[in-house]
Amino acid sequence: MTNSYPVNFHGSYLLYAVLLLLACLVVLQSNRVREMQMELRELRQWTLLVCGNREESSPDDVSRCGIFDPDRRTKWNGVRVKRDVKKRGSRQQRCTEGGEFLHLVPLSSLSDDENDFTVVKWAPGQSLGAGLRVSGETVTVETAGTYFIYSQVLYKDTTWTMGHVIQKNLHGIESSLMKCIQSMPSNITVAQNTCYTAGVHYLEQDSTLKLCIPRKSAGLVLRPHTTFLGMFRI
Repeated sequence: MTNSYPVNFHGSYLLYAVLLLLACLVVLQSNRVREMQMELRELRQWTLLVCGNREESSPDDVSRCGIFDPDRRTKWNGVRVKRDVKKRGSRQQRCTEGGEFLHLVPLSSLSDDENDFTVVKWAPGQSLGAGLRVSGETVTVETAGTYFIYSQVLYKDTTWTMGHVIQKNLHGIESSLMKCIQSMPSNITVAQNTCYTAGVHYLEQDSTLKLCIPRKSAGLVLRPHTTFLGMFRI
């Protein structure tokens, strides 16, 4: 009899603690359920406020509100596909109508020893449109506009510095559009450097362009992938 009382006391205490823990868990779970219900009601109210009626929702509402409707999305996708096709067609038409492009590859070089310069004679590599025409070392602009002009020359020369100038001639008045300067090694075995330049310029109708190297008998590597000149209207 003397040992049963402590055992019963400890057993009752343990049972009371378990019941108290279960009661706390039930209360916490009930509170969490109420919070979730309140959040769900707020979400429904926000959806109605932002998205409106689902039957009257637009494609933008669908993407914004997360409404999923396979039939409606298929219909909208069809409209979008038609719009994309029209846009691509209009872009291609604009590119075809407004494209003036000319890429030149070198044929030979001509040295003017008296005036101390060298020019390159060109041949068409690729072209689009009839707005640009090449003849020898000169490019004539048939269609006025803003052009992106690029040029590169590979030099094989021991002169301490090499480079070229893109010159424009309009009604007898010459101007320099772009210049490119490159230092060169003094050892002929390694004296090879490219010089590339590009820029955007407005070219008037009947103006002419020429690539000029301000060195007589300049050492050039005249290959299509090393020396070239090109321009396209933007």
